[in-house]
Amino acid sequence: MTFELREKLLLRLFSSLEYTEQFSEHFIEFIDTGLLALAQYDALPVKPTTATNYSEIKKDADLWHLKVKPNFIRMRQGMIEALVEAKQGDFSYVRAAAGNFRGLSRDMDGIREAFMDYIEPEIKQRYFELWKKADYGATNIYLTFSNFWDPGQPLKEKITGPIDEQRLLKYLQPSEKP
Repeated sequence: MTFELREKLLLRLFSSLEYTEQFSEHFIEFIDTGLLALAQYDALPVKPTTATNYSEIKKDADLWHLKVKPNFIRMRQGMIEALVEAKQGDFSYVRAAAGNFRGLSRDMDGIREAFMDYIEPEIKQRYFELWKKADYGATNIYLTFSNFWDPGQPLKEKITGPIDEQRLLKYLQPSEKP
C-alpha cells in the first residue's frame, strides 16, 4: 500500500462513525474509571494519613471532587450527545468533544491522581490505559475534522497510535487497489 493511499484511508477511518463509536467508548470508560477510582478512595475505611505525602493525596482527592468530577460528568454527557449527533451525520459535536478531551491535560494541570495509589491497582492501570486510547482517538478525530493534519503526519504512529492496515482495507473505494 502506498503512503498516499494509507494516509487517505486513515483519514477515512478517523472520520468514520465506527471510529467515533470506538473513541466514545474509550472516552466514557475513561471517565467512568476515574470516577470509580475516586469512589473507591472515598470508600476506604481508613485513609492513608500516615503516608509522607498525605497532604498531596488529600489535596488531589479534594480537587477531584471540586473540579474533576463535575467536569468529567459534563464531558461524559457531552460525549453521549455527540455520539447521538454523529449517528445522525453531524460530527461537529464529536469534534468538540475530542477538542475538550485534548484540553483535559491542561485542565488538570496541578491535579494528580495520588489517591489512586491506595485503591485496586487494576483500576489505576485501566484509567491510564483508557486515557492513552482516548487521547489517540481525540487527536485523530480533532485533527481530521478540523483539517489540521500536515501532509504525512497521519502516518506517524506516535501521533495516531498503532495502525492496523487490515482495518484500513475496508475503507478502500471500488476504484482503489492496496
